[in-house]
Amino acid sequence: MTLVWAVPALAAAVAVICVLARARALEDATADLAAEVGRLRRLRAPLAEVRRATADTDRLVAGFRDAHPLDADGSGE
Repeated sequence: MTLVWAVPALAAAVAVICVLARARALEDATADLAAEVGRLRRLRAPLAEVRRATADTDRLVAGFRDAHPLDADGSGE
């Protein structure tokens, strides 16, 4: 094989190795991201419960404020 044919083949082999190395890193990052999405998905139900509890508390506070308005001087007495 002459040098004219060897250099492009060597360059192509190096390029393939570089692409494969980057593809492996991308595959690892994708697997990590999928695992993180799974962990976040498990938090969905507990966070929904917190949101419901917060909304219930907001309603209770609004009812309390309506029942006990502040005076003009800012006191509730």
